[in-house]
Amino acid sequence: MELTLEHATTAEVYKLLIGCIVPRPIAWITSQSPEGVVNLAPFSFFNAVASNPPTISVSFAYNTQNHDGRKDTLANIQQSGEFVVNVATEPNKVAVNDSAVNYPREFGEPHELGIETRPSYLVAPPRLALSPIALECRLERQIPVGEGPGSATLVLARVLHSFVRDDLVNERMHVDVRNLAPIGRLAGHDYCYVHDIFTLERRMYEEPHEPG
Repeated sequence: MELTLEHATTAEVYKLLIGCIVPRPIAWITSQSPEGVVNLAPFSFFNAVASNPPTISVSFAYNTQNHDGRKDTLANIQQSGEFVVNVATEPNKVAVNDSAVNYPREFGEPHELGIETRPSYLVAPPRLALSPIALECRLERQIPVGEGPGSATLVLARVLHSFVRDDLVNERMHVDVRNLAPIGRLAGHDYCYVHDIFTLERRMYEEPHEPG
């Protein structure tokens, strides 16, 4: 199939992109409203951007269910400038999925779902007690991409502090991915595990030798 995307519908483009760009890591984000309500939701348009300064990106799609088009998490981040990325793992996969429900803004998912939180080190929104890794983030920049349904707001944030469970990281900052057991996002209702891991050492370029 050859498909020029400008001729496709927004729904067709969305389904194509989430089916092609796989697997996607999941940012299980805790944020806090000005009224102190702790929000929790998963986002899979998420990745690392840079290590100096330590920066991550999260893209928040236009929310047709809210009058202002903003997801609760984005609204909280824009107001407070802070949030926490908790790593989504196998033992918590049902809770991750349950937290994707579009609760009204005055309801906090951790409270509604019975998920315990712990105070963060540098930011106001708490981290999740059950998540083995949490990245405390501060909003650096937001970039609008398009308008209306199908559009998004790309957030760039600096990672200020990290919590990593002691048994998952060594003195060289290598994380034990097998014991972390992260889950990833596919298309539709599908997720994936990280079970089969293989290693390929990167080759170095060698200058060709002149013949003779």
